[in-house]
Amino acid sequence: MVKKSKKSKSKRVSLRKKYKILKKVKEHHKKKAKEAKKLGKRKKPTEKDPGIPNAWPFKEQELQALEARRARAIEEMEQKKQAKKERAEKRKLGLINEEEADLADLAQVANNRSFEYDKQKPYGKDSTQGDRSQRSFYRELLKVIEASDVIIEVLDARDPLGSRCEDVERLVMKSGPSKHLVLMLNKIDLIPKEVAEKWLKYLREELPTVAFKCSTQQQRAHLGQKKGSKGANGGSTSECLGAETLLQLLKNYSRNHKLKTAITVGVIGLPNVGKSSLINSMKRTRAVNVGSTPGITKVLQEVQLDKNVKLLDCPGVVMAKAKESEQSAVLRNSKRIENIEDPVSPVKEILRLCPRDKLMTIYKIPSFETTDEFLQQVGLVHGKLKKGGIVDLAAAAKLVLKDWNLGKIPHYCMPPTRTQHEPEHAAIVSAFSKEFNIEDVYQDERSTVISSLPSLMESAHFELPANAPVAMDIPEPGVDDDSDKEDEGVETSGDVPCDMDVSEIRAASVKGASVSLTQNEKLYKEEGIFNPHLARAERKRRKKSSRITVKSDGSGAVKDDSGSDYDFAVDYREEPEDDVEQMTGIE
Repeated sequence: MVKKSKKSKSKRVSLRKKYKILKKVKEHHKKKAKEAKKLGKRKKPTEKDPGIPNAWPFKEQELQALEARRARAIEEMEQKKQAKKERAEKRKLGLINEEEADLADLAQVANNRSFEYDKQKPYGKDSTQGDRSQRSFYRELLKVIEASDVIIEVLDARDPLGSRCEDVERLVMKSGPSKHLVLMLNKIDLIPKEVAEKWLKYLREELPTVAFKCSTQQQRAHLGQKKGSKGANGGSTSECLGAETLLQLLKNYSRNHKLKTAITVGVIGLPNVGKSSLINSMKRTRAVNVGSTPGITKVLQEVQLDKNVKLLDCPGVVMAKAKESEQSAVLRNSKRIENIEDPVSPVKEILRLCPRDKLMTIYKIPSFETTDEFLQQVGLVHGKLKKGGIVDLAAAAKLVLKDWNLGKIPHYCMPPTRTQHEPEHAAIVSAFSKEFNIEDVYQDERSTVISSLPSLMESAHFELPANAPVAMDIPEPGVDDDSDKEDEGVETSGDVPCDMDVSEIRAASVKGASVSLTQNEKLYKEEGIFNPHLARAERKRRKKSSRITVKSDGSGAVKDDSGSDYDFAVDYREEPEDDVEQMTGIE
């Protein structure tokens, strides 16, 4: 009989067997985890509330407040249950239909959210990033108005009144007699010819107005411009229309004022109306970033068009007031579609405004009754599906909103009828017509731009009611960004009425900034302490003076001497000792 070996058995196995064992173990663990999940055994144990410590000095008051909050929450829950039960009973009796019930629920949720937002809205130093960006955008708007000779307000031709801000127009008018405001109907190719002519006639009774279509070409440079001709379809081309008309208008102003330097033209308007696209179309190159989402432009951008015209691009700073609903802001493309919490509500508004047969033709879907049915069919056609083939209603709603903003759902608004006492701008229009030679420009525009648009009979557009002009939301006072404090010595407070002059706003901000001077004097008054604020101000002053130093020649023209060679014998100037002591903080 063979004796059994006393040596330990080797644990060496072939790789095939090893990986087979690992695979079996993995499958076993997976099976056990699935069974535990099905039985509900994988739930983490809930952490118990330790309660209020006994050493807490105000424990009894805190317990009473906690009990009151619990009672209030229970009462609110009971009210919601009761309201839900009443709606269900009315629905059974046929007093309200499903669509009205959904709208009532949405209205209730919106009211609750607005109440909670107003209650928790931060003020002062705790302001949110959105509030800071609004204040910074508002400051950029003031910069553009101050630096510009001519301000162009860009309007969406599909809804000119809905994209117009009269508060900003009043701010421009009060900035001084040297500021001239011009309205521009952009995206003119998205409306029929007859509608464009009526809007131009309506707006020209108040201010000079030109029609424009930005270039939609994607190349980096050599963006096309088209003069247009009769019989040409301006809506089918990707080239720019109306550039020559606008350029002629600006050159007429420069010629009539006998300006030897370049005029500065500021471009303002609501987000995503085409301000940056206008500048790129005029420059015929992609000088500034553009996009279909609002908020691409963050700061003021300067573009030199030629030796006579300089363009200033401004962020979309005209934000609607809080009383405006989110739906109207979304349909005006003033809010990013990605940031919408409830994209279905704006789609309901679109279905309320648009004829259903038009939407059926555009999306190639059968007839529908409710908003959910419409989104279900749109999601099926465009493949907006979740796991298991379920239609993603939110993704389908965002697709419809994107098509609305891009003009794939063609619509237009007609201008309202004026009353007898409305025409108050006749004197302004007559004064501007002399400075811009408006009649010659309008005649050229009719033969080049308007004639190339499709007629109302040939297009598939439908009419919508015109919206009211947007009211400007003045930013609230608060603490500005640190970067703004370093870059600017004078800041504009957000709590400024619209009827104030720009110079008055600057004066008010200087008055507010003087409060902190006494504190700085106390901090840096000791001998030998370096004052960084004085040093920074001195550096900025020197840089600015060296940049704008000019000297006049015999003809009276201004000549820049910043690029001339430096001569030590002539240009060196020894600073007095008092200035050096002031910079270092030594008394």
